[in-house]
Parts: sequence; structure tokens; C-alpha cells
Amino acid sequence: MRHTLSISIILASMLALTFITVDAQQGQGGGSGDRDQQMDRDYDRDMDRDRDYDRDMDQDRDYDRDMDQDRDYDRDMDQDRDYDRDMVQDKDRDYDRDMDQDRDRDQLMTHDGDQDQDRDRIQDRDRLHVTDPASLRDEDIYGSALMSEDELNQYRNQLMNKETVQAREQYQAQHEEMMQERAQKQGKDLVPPGQGAIYGGELMTVQERNQYREQLRHMDSDAEREKFQARHREQMNVRAKALELDIEEAE
Repeated sequence: MRHTLSISIILASMLALTFITVDAQQGQGGGSGDRDQQMDRDYDRDMDRDRDYDRDMDQDRDYDRDMDQDRDYDRDMDQDRDYDRDMVQDKDRDYDRDMDQDRDRDQLMTHDGDQDQDRDRIQDRDRLHVTDPASLRDEDIYGSALMSEDELNQYRNQLMNKETVQAREQYQAQHEEMMQERAQKQGKDLVPPGQGAIYGGELMTVQERNQYREQLRHMDSDAEREKFQARHREQMNVRAKALELDIEEAE
């Protein structure tokens, strides 16, 4: 009986020791698994941080590249605007210089014409006086394009009824002034007898064309007229070049 009890006690002790050993081993195994899981979580977190950092760096590089492109574009646009402005300013300066030269030449021609205007006017009227007023054609009457048929006939009759050369000259002078005022008011060309189209006339104002015709009308010699026309042609060529236009009308 005692022997049997001793054996039972020994078996119970061995069984208890076995349970304790198993529990200890299981406890050790559970701790190792937790550490592995924590390490995995730490690794995943570090990887996420690295990806976020790389994404932020890529965004920064894209932003910097876009800013550089915008600056380059703005610089190119500024350079284009500066170039266009310089081209316009150069063209404006050239045009202003040409216009100043035109005005200087116009003033010179006007001054030369004014000095001899009275003498030339008398000589021009004297040439008309040798013609019978009744036989004057419409195109031989100063300002005929601005006159009606009744006015043309009245002009002939009035001129024919003048008894002296002085009276005819006075009547012709009054008639010319009236036609000049009419042309100015109506904004029309006043073409003296015997004159045709003007070189570069399409680039001139009505006032400039009428002034040109009056100056040409009072010139005495062909040489003087040719010199005047050559100077005018040069002036019109400069004006056409400044305006980038072609001259179509021939003199």
C-alpha cells in the first residue's frame, strides 16, 4: 500500500513538472511572436514614411520645374514685347523724320512760290487775254469742274464785257479766289487748265494737291517745272516707303 502511494506521488510530481515546462515554453514562444509583429509594424511604418518623403520630393521638383518654365516663358514674352516696341519706335522715328523732311520741303516750295506769285499770276492772265473769251472752252476756265453750265457761260460773258485789261485781270483774280474757297469748303480738287494727275496724289491731302497745282501753275519755264516735279517725286517716294505703300498714280 505504501509502495503504491509513493509511486502515485512520484507520477503526480512528474506530471506537474511536465505541465510547468510546457507552460514555460509556451510563454517564451508567445513573447517572440509579439516582437516579430512589432518589428513588422515598425518596418511598414518606415516604408510609409519613405514613400511619403519621396512623393513630397517629387512634387517639389515638379513645382520647381513648372516655376522655371513660367519664368522662361515670361522672359521670352518680355523680350518679344521689347523687340516689338523697339521696332515700332524705330518705324515711328523714321516716319517722323520723313514727315519733317516733307514739311521742310513743302515750306521751301511754298516760300519760293509765294515770292513770284504775283508776277506769275499776271503773266498767266496775260496769256488768257490774247484769247477771245467767247471761244474759251470749259476746260480752259479755272475751276471749271466746280462750276455749273450757267456759271461757265456767265464767266465767259462777264470776261468778254470787261473793257480794259485791268478789269479783266481783276475779274479773273476774283474768280480764282472764289474757286479756291469753293474747293476748300467742298473738299475737292481744283485742277487748273492743262494739268493732269499728280504723282503720288493718293498719298496727299486735297489741300496738298491743290497747293502743288498752284505752285506748278505759276512756274515760268519747263526746267523749273521739271525740277519742282523731281523734288516732289522724291518726296512722295519717301512718304510711300514710310507708310509701306505703293504709288499707283503717275504724273
